[in-house]
Amino acid sequence: MRLFLFLTGGTGSRVMRPFIMQLAAGVHPLDEQGQPIALEVIPIIVDPHKANEDLKRTENLLRWYRSIHKALYGDRADVKKGFFSAKISTLSDILPGGSNLSDTFLFNLGAVEEEKFSEFIDFNTLDPANQALCSMMFSKDQLQTKMDIGFVGSPNIGSIALNEFKDSEEFKQFSNVFRKDDRVFVVSSIFGGTGAAGYPIIVKNIRNAADNAAINNRGDLRDARIGALTVLPYFNIQQDSNSPISRGDFISKTKSALFYYHDNLTGLRHAGKDLPMSKVNACYYLGDEVPSNPYYNDPGDNGQRNDAHVVEYVGALAILDFLGIPDDDLVTVDGNAQKPIFKEYGLSRDLMHLTLKDFGVQTRLAVNKDLAKFYLAYQYITNQFSQDIGRGYTQDKPEIQRGFLATSFFQTLTADFFVGYRQWLKEMASNQRSFTPFNLNTTQLADAICGVAPKKSFFSGEISYKTLLSAMNKSSQAASRQGRFGDGDVALRLSTLLDEVLDKLVEEKYDGIE
Repeated sequence: MRLFLFLTGGTGSRVMRPFIMQLAAGVHPLDEQGQPIALEVIPIIVDPHKANEDLKRTENLLRWYRSIHKALYGDRADVKKGFFSAKISTLSDILPGGSNLSDTFLFNLGAVEEEKFSEFIDFNTLDPANQALCSMMFSKDQLQTKMDIGFVGSPNIGSIALNEFKDSEEFKQFSNVFRKDDRVFVVSSIFGGTGAAGYPIIVKNIRNAADNAAINNRGDLRDARIGALTVLPYFNIQQDSNSPISRGDFISKTKSALFYYHDNLTGLRHAGKDLPMSKVNACYYLGDEVPSNPYYNDPGDNGQRNDAHVVEYVGALAILDFLGIPDDDLVTVDGNAQKPIFKEYGLSRDLMHLTLKDFGVQTRLAVNKDLAKFYLAYQYITNQFSQDIGRGYTQDKPEIQRGFLATSFFQTLTADFFVGYRQWLKEMASNQRSFTPFNLNTTQLADAICGVAPKKSFFSGEISYKTLLSAMNKSSQAASRQGRFGDGDVALRLSTLLDEVLDKLVEEKYDGIE
């Protein structure tokens, strides 16, 4: 399955962070029989604010993930199991040879990123009557907004500026490479500027593809299976009288946007008939009334770097849920969803301090085991792996030698991706409400998972680096007898052995995690 994932505004980038972590852990969407689905994700970040720190952190994670996946699996997009097994590609990656698009996850918005809003609409060339009309519709501050910092919580600006979307080279290339079985998902907030404006514009231009003669597969795109996550207010910001951003405006902006979405995206009806005409096949709503730790009130000038939040983690689950919906439930005819699906999310236990076991059964079954395996693998590679080189499974073919620690794969994994992974976990644990799936204050495997103690028995002690090494040795010997790995598969061998061994250990030791 191939997914085009449009990430609009700061919230889009922030939801992508936990989705990357879930994919890194080996989480896959499941089909109707509960079997994992092979997945290729093409993230497209739609945000003129390229200096946004949240955007830059997400872009770095995407690049590191892509590099790690390629080192493990090459260009394969059919892998259904294992760490980093889902493929992440840029739009440039999947285009035929000769594409002039940059190899980036960022959508090029051209003039939007370079001009003030007044320059974008050619305010100074308008006649006095139209200038007066624009001055009524847009404040002086909005007209002077330099759009390289985004739309500063003003969707009325974004709704005009982002109309450039349909004429961009990226949209044309996406449109022509889109296939009938592909899916589209849009992530946005509803209480800001870029996300609130970008979501309806993206959907509108996909559904109106039939009117664009430059698109080869207009019918397939018009009837694409589209899902969307609409994030309602979930964080707090410091009050600043000099900033155009105010927490007090979040609810009023949300109400206005919901009315607009109802009339134009999700609530239309056929004239005289009680038939749905939603433009979106599956719409997910998510928010939290518990105020987060107040973030610094930054309209954009200082980079906008917000701590990770559990709402973003849950938002990433919406993407997985959408990918698991059967095709027959996402039928679109003439651009209209025939059986639109609307979902909200509720916690199993409404607590201020959450662990993995505090989510509902569906969530726990979908992700908990893989997330636990990945954290234990992170602990092992970070704290023990180098000491095991030269003994046991590392001596089997292909041999893992000390030089492996200096390879680009290992450095990208440990010095880059793992650093970002731990930072993400720390931010969620310190936010409000807090989410602490793992114990960041220990290097031992036995107490690494919060809220779930590993089982002990007379014949098998607690989980430890020693028991993990023993299990790795046995699994490696079996793999060697089967000739499963070639000479160049050192990284894949380590990753696969860890995935398989931890799969069994977590199942045996942590039966309360799901």
